[in-house]
Amino acid sequence: AHIDTAWLWPIAETKRKCTRTFANVLRLQERFPHFHFLCSQAQQYAWVEERSPELFAEISARVAEGRWEAAGAMWIEPDCTCPSGESFVRQILHGCAYWESRFGIAAPQRFLYLPDTFGFPASLPQIMAQAGLDTFITNKMSWCETNKFPNVTFRWRGLDGTEILTHLTPGHNYNSAIEPKEFQYGVKNLVEQDGARIPMYLQPFGYGDGGGGPTAEQIERANIGARCDGLPRVEQKSVHSFCEDLHQAQRAMWRNGQDIKVWDGELYLELHRGTYTSQAWIKEANRRAECMLRLGEALACARAGVTGDAAGAEATRVALDGTWKTVLLNQFHDILPGSSIKEVYDDAREQFGEVRRDALRAVQGGMAWLAEVVAVGAADAHSSAQAEKLVVFNPASTAQSGTLATEEGDVLAVRVPAFGIQVIDPTRPAQLEARDTVHVDGERTLRNGLVSVTIDDAGRIGELRCVQSDRVANGADSHGELLPMNQLVIYEDRPRRWEAWDTDRDYQEQAMRVMSAAQRITVTKRSPLAAEITVERPLGNASRLVQRYRLLAGSPRVDIVTDVEWHEEQKLLRALFPCAVRTRRATFGIQFGHIERATHDNTSWERAQFEVPGHNWMDMSEPGLGVAVLDDGKFGRSAKHGVLGLSLLKAPNFPDPTADRGHHRFTYAVMAHGGDWRAAGVDAHAEQLNNPLVGAMVKSAGERPGASSPRLADGWQAVTVGATGAAHLEIAALKPAEQSG
Repeated sequence: AHIDTAWLWPIAETKRKCTRTFANVLRLQERFPHFHFLCSQAQQYAWVEERSPELFAEISARVAEGRWEAAGAMWIEPDCTCPSGESFVRQILHGCAYWESRFGIAAPQRFLYLPDTFGFPASLPQIMAQAGLDTFITNKMSWCETNKFPNVTFRWRGLDGTEILTHLTPGHNYNSAIEPKEFQYGVKNLVEQDGARIPMYLQPFGYGDGGGGPTAEQIERANIGARCDGLPRVEQKSVHSFCEDLHQAQRAMWRNGQDIKVWDGELYLELHRGTYTSQAWIKEANRRAECMLRLGEALACARAGVTGDAAGAEATRVALDGTWKTVLLNQFHDILPGSSIKEVYDDAREQFGEVRRDALRAVQGGMAWLAEVVAVGAADAHSSAQAEKLVVFNPASTAQSGTLATEEGDVLAVRVPAFGIQVIDPTRPAQLEARDTVHVDGERTLRNGLVSVTIDDAGRIGELRCVQSDRVANGADSHGELLPMNQLVIYEDRPRRWEAWDTDRDYQEQAMRVMSAAQRITVTKRSPLAAEITVERPLGNASRLVQRYRLLAGSPRVDIVTDVEWHEEQKLLRALFPCAVRTRRATFGIQFGHIERATHDNTSWERAQFEVPGHNWMDMSEPGLGVAVLDDGKFGRSAKHGVLGLSLLKAPNFPDPTADRGHHRFTYAVMAHGGDWRAAGVDAHAEQLNNPLVGAMVKSAGERPGASSPRLADGWQAVTVGATGAAHLEIAALKPAEQSG
């Protein structure tokens, strides 16, 4: 039974839907001994277990019997464009752990079942394989609106070359009524797409989305299909056994010197591109939750590593277990994508508020411990007896520099080691090299030794210069005039079918560029450590925008800290960055890696990718110059014909007429570099943007009588992170094992 965990109804109703559906299935299994049933979301079982222990006991008996399949690997059926790679791992970790704890060996997990999810990243095969899964089953790729996906059963090859046997159900309907015409349609697609190399396919059936599951009439049709001339032979069986049949068929082909097709890279759905942007607040809340939970867990593990107190780290893990499950629940493929009703997001706001409080409690506890045990030394002749110092922790996977606000003003931390600390005396600032310091020229230009940025009258980046290559990064028009970067463009956004889900290709034909002079442009910060130029302007029909262009000492990034009061209707707000770069391929960050996509539109497949998903960064480079756009929680983007585009906000009316209206704060950044994104550390800078330095004030050692030992010295690291050359190793998680021993 495919039951949407939320959509046009809130989670409270989903709990009732699950109870009704599961009870219906149990009664049908009493009548039909060959009827097999699958429900693939562990969260839904947990709700039924809590609400109706008697019903759950009946389910357990059917699972043990082998006719009820508790499988699918993940906690819920998540969106797969916006969650982090670590979230995918947690989905599998918690899903599999739940089923094992309740059903043991009667619920083996070998396949990932995501019939209704809107596309899949190229890193997913490796995640599945390392989790012990060998088969992937989906359906939604059949919804592609431009090109027909060419395969039914195929080898999906991921980023690192890992291959997963994958089955795209050719009936193209996971809520089938299992009528004869649907049998014939499935066979037709199997022959046309695969040539029936493996002459079998899976056909889920039953009332789905809103629940209900199979009916007696549908089960009777399946029974008739087992012996009806003129139709494919129907066999009711478990998905697990179907996967085994697929693998055996593939091995038989290998023995005969044959093989099935390979699809290399992402499974990009040519539809529902608006889900990368709709309900921006929940995407930003999810990103912040992922980062804060990672930091809280890492600090707890760091403490255990120093003190040997594994119980403390385990206590943090247990305390955050439910918090993680709340995050995973809200990653469902109609919640996180922004395609549910208002009541769903009212609940989600409350839940993410609780997540933030829980995660912040873990982070504050970890930083308090660091402040207690760091060896800051005694007060010296240059400081008072009550002098305080700042202990700075770097949660990023590479050494990071940055500024932190204290009562003494901004304090610069220089190259704080990855997952390590730096102790700073705020009264004795670090000495900057001349090339690192920030300068403000006039009222419109910020520069340091790496980059120079000038703001034009409209509040855009009139010129971005890479000091390393001494080249202007802005693209130019046919007359040689520079094109501004961070062009804000508002588009009419009226999808033909699925409003919150889609952004149609022709949205680009209704563009309103924000070109008028800004209402106010002022220098709002001016120091050798950091400088800001703030732009204020009205936006659209009823909105308002404040952007702070921020440049830090020694940083190649120009951060664009953005506050928007957004009150538009059926509009899409994007930021465009025309680049002076000639390249046929652009690079995009994704979960646990990166992929390349074409910057041209030579084929229908390339034209269909006018809006694509990505994580943290995208880059266009040529020898000598590259431009990257980084972000802290935006997922819709484009890189076509020399222009990098980032989608910022939508304003759909359906299914939530209040979607996206209100206040938003987010940061994105532009980074010019010497032409090699790896050597420039674009991915590292993007990780640092999402995981900035955190600090805590601490008194000198003589003023902390309760301080414990051992003391941590300046430069201490919780773990040592090392990578050679331009390689970048990212620490996705540092946490206690789910099961000790």
